[in-house]
Parts: sequence; C-alpha cells; structure tokens
Amino acid sequence: MSAQKHIALAKALPEQLQRFFARWPPASIATAGAPKTGFQELTPNPFAAHKHPDTGKWHDPVYSLRRQAEIVKLARQNGVEELLPPTVKGTESRIAKRVEFGLRVKGTGVGQKVKGKIHERMVMPRYIVMPRRLGGAVTDQVLQDGEEETGYARDAQAHQGVEEEFARIFHLQNCPASTKRGLSTPSTLNMSSSPAAPGGHTHYTVLGLTRKLLQEQAAEQLQQVIKRAYHRALLQNHPDKYPQLKGPGSTVSDSTSSRSPAKSDVLTIDQISTAYKVLSDTKLKAEYDRSLDLAPNNQGLKREEAFQTGIENVDLDDLEFDEGQECWYRSCRCGNSRGFLFTEADLEEVGENGELLVGCQDCSLWMKVHFAIVDE
Repeated sequence: MSAQKHIALAKALPEQLQRFFARWPPASIATAGAPKTGFQELTPNPFAAHKHPDTGKWHDPVYSLRRQAEIVKLARQNGVEELLPPTVKGTESRIAKRVEFGLRVKGTGVGQKVKGKIHERMVMPRYIVMPRRLGGAVTDQVLQDGEEETGYARDAQAHQGVEEEFARIFHLQNCPASTKRGLSTPSTLNMSSSPAAPGGHTHYTVLGLTRKLLQEQAAEQLQQVIKRAYHRALLQNHPDKYPQLKGPGSTVSDSTSSRSPAKSDVLTIDQISTAYKVLSDTKLKAEYDRSLDLAPNNQGLKREEAFQTGIENVDLDDLEFDEGQECWYRSCRCGNSRGFLFTEADLEEVGENGELLVGCQDCSLWMKVHFAIVDE
C-alpha cells in the first residue's frame, strides 16, 4: 500500500484513533529508519505497564483497561485492529484465553470467590430457636438475628442466600417443644404437596413461568431460564420491599388464616425455593406436571393457564448499551426503565444458540434476544 493510501486511510479514521496512531505509529506501516515519537520513547506500548528509565519504578499503562477496550472496539469497527499494540483486550488475546480456559463464569471456578450482595447472602432475617429457663422449666425462645453477614460467599450456588432460612426450618423441625407450642414448618417443603399451594399459586406461577414456556426451551437453556426466574422471584419478594411483614410473629407462623389480603400476595422463601427445586429436577417436574393434570377439576392447570407470560423477540442491535456498566438494557411496560438487563457474560453462556431469554426484574414479562457471534 502506497503512502498516499496510508494517508487517506488515516484521515478516514475517527479522531480518537488518529490521535492514537499519531502518538504511537504502527511499526508495520512506518517508514524504515523513521525516528520514534516522544510518546514511544517514554512508553513503547501504552497498553502495558512500563518501567521508568531514571527511577526504575514500574508505572501503570497509559490507557486503563476500560479505555483499551474502547480503543480496540473502535479499531475493530474500522478494520485496523491489527495495527494496535498487543493488549489483553484484543480479540486474539480473548480468543486465546477462551481456548486455554474455556467458558468461565465468575465465582464458579475452583478457589474463586464472589463478594455476595445483601440479597444473595441474606434473603431474610434469621430466627433461631434457643432454650430458655422460666421458673425451672425449659421453654423455647425465638430470637432474631438481624445483623448483616460480612465476608465472602464461597463457591456461589443456585440456592445461595437462603441457607439462613433453611437453618431456621431445621431448628423448628428438630425441636419437639416448638411442635407442642404449634410452631410447624411450611407445607410447601414437602415435594409431594398439592399442586395448588396456599393462595392459589403453582410452582410455575411462583417463578413467573408457564409449562408451555419451559416446553419450548432447548435442554441446554432450560436450567438457565429456571435459575433466572428463581433469582427474579427472590428479588421481587425480598423482605426489604415489604417492611410491614418483618417480625418474629409473621415469619415463624406460616398459617394462611392469619394473613391479610396484602400479605397473601407476597411469596415466602419456602415457596420460591421449593418451586425452584421441583422445576429444576426433571423427575420431580414430571411428577408435579402429572399432579397438575390429575388435580380435582383440573384446578392447578386452570390457575396456571390463567397466568400468561408475554415474550417479545428483539435483535441485540435494537437495545441500548451502557458503556459504563457494560450491559444492554431495555425498558418494560411495567414502568421499569431497565427492566430487561443483561451483560456480555450472559450472551457467552448461550453463544452457541444465538438466543437469550431475559425476564423483567419487576414483572412477569419475558424478552428473547437474538444475536450472532462474529468471528474476527
């Protein structure tokens, strides 16, 4: 390519790339014996850490990782990525890591840690049954431990965040005195419970799903859809959203007769956890579907069919992209300006299928995002 073509190509580039190549001219197109610029003498590679020639101390790269990603993205769009210096944000480097380590999800590898958020580490206050002596007799006292947990959540699992509730149920189940006093565990813990739970909810409506929606999903996508619906149900029914329901009385007693109409609309952690366990297990899900079909007057099936979930098909290019948080988002009809939100990691999980099913964070609507992976 002649010098005139190089000049014409440089003028057609965005101003940000022109400024970059003026400071760090690519060696592949530079003339032989051309002197180095002042920027090249100080930092040969602006994407890598460099050692100061006088002090001998190491300095951070001129461009941060975020700015490196912006430069690489801009250069890729203009077809000049191969002219950039080596960077960990480059396409070749990312492909090499994918080949070496495979698809990695943060926090799921051996020895990795995830800083759990509040709703992940503690979904609701813990209530512990402790013995107490009153007049020589041993009775039970329900104490609330409302302090927030600190530290790291090791080896994050799908059920992360509900261990405290299961610990409370374990204490209630193994405490004879509490049974005599009328403290019983929720009936939803039984996997073979009636198809329609208290309040007219099935396991499908608890997670905001339908049988038809799950039947249409591929086998490799089914567990991801159920897991996203499970996490969304936990967020929608988080106790912090309903402070009037907090308290030892309302949590320990699971009697539906004492609930007000407003409280009956809020799902418990037991209902959500049981629904997730049943629907994510193939055998339990098949047995539960049969119980729905054989329910008296097809009661459970009617409730489920009355619950409709909308699915909208969109293209990835039609969505808004937040460069600061590096995520795609779209508003929902429920009023949430970022009801549908996902990141590049979510796309990588379903990269082979080219479709990502995203649920709204505040309602039961779903959106199917279509995309294609471009090989650079």
